[in-house]
Amino acid sequence: MRKGKMVLALVVVMALLLAFTGAAIGADPEPIKLRGQSSAALGTYDYEHALKTCKRIEEMTGGRVQIELLAPGTLVPAYEVLDAANRGVLDLAASWEGYWVGKNTAFTLFASATGGPFGMDNLDFWGWMFFGGGMDLWHQLIADTGYKNVVSFMTKGEFNEPLGWFPKPLSGYEDLKGYKMRVAGMAADVFMEAGISVVNVPAGEILPLLDRGTIDATEFSDPHSDLLLGIPDILKYYHAPGVHQPTGIMSLHINKKVWDGLPKDIQNIFELVCNEMTMKNTVEELLWGKKALDKIQDEFGVEVVKIPTEVVKQLLVSWDKVADAEAQKNPWFKKIYDSQRAWASEMVPFRNQFFIDYSVIHDHYWE
Repeated sequence: MRKGKMVLALVVVMALLLAFTGAAIGADPEPIKLRGQSSAALGTYDYEHALKTCKRIEEMTGGRVQIELLAPGTLVPAYEVLDAANRGVLDLAASWEGYWVGKNTAFTLFASATGGPFGMDNLDFWGWMFFGGGMDLWHQLIADTGYKNVVSFMTKGEFNEPLGWFPKPLSGYEDLKGYKMRVAGMAADVFMEAGISVVNVPAGEILPLLDRGTIDATEFSDPHSDLLLGIPDILKYYHAPGVHQPTGIMSLHINKKVWDGLPKDIQNIFELVCNEMTMKNTVEELLWGKKALDKIQDEFGVEVVKIPTEVVKQLLVSWDKVADAEAQKNPWFKKIYDSQRAWASEMVPFRNQFFIDYSVIHDHYWE
């Protein structure tokens, strides 16, 4: 009898153990929770597309990763998110490479190189990043600048930024002289060559400076973001096209310790999603830009002023002067700039030879 009770007790214990083990195996693991911060203002393309990238990562990992993307200034100042990710204060940072020009001017070649550079558009630029050595050079530059504790990905290409907002129409290059203007990144040097007094401030400071008369002109980003800031309330002449920032990237920098702790399949998902969203975010930016420009013109009475070709050509001359001087001072700038020149020397003439000028078919249907 005693032996039978012992066998029964053992069976019960084993059943409970198997049930517990089965429940544990079947239980969903705790999600990996990451906290990041953007350097772009809420509602702008750059914040919204970084947020969409994070949400896509959550979706593709089936919720195994959950990312909270904070607004600029929540934990650290907007221009310090890369430092915070590098130190581990943030798990990740979403930002624009032009903000690191003060750390190394070569970052402008991933953000706001006038003319492309060398005539490149986003497609050419992505080709250089993926197949021309650009990605490796970018990662090397980040590490050499002191950010060895981040793993970095593209998340969006750049909208071809308009020249900017002015209180009256520009008719020539000489009209730029004397303006006090907000300009970001190394494009500021190009505008200074035109005789503009430049101020570089984050987005949130642009309107107060315009209100106080500290600046009387500005460039920021694109129709959607410019509208969101409220620039059309103050300035009524929007000048396009611009040539100071036709390409560049938005980025996601992940703390390396956090990255190394992620399962390999999740690391792969991060990379795949960032590549996917680079294309999707860039295309959506065009859609948002068109809708915003309609509103800027129809509801705010803004006039879009077409930039004379002479102004574009003169800005390119100014950029060549600035870039050549910088290449002589900064080996990293020269190395990356030479790489871009080599890629563009092959692809830009090739595309110009085989791709019809955009305006030809445009004029046939839409003029």
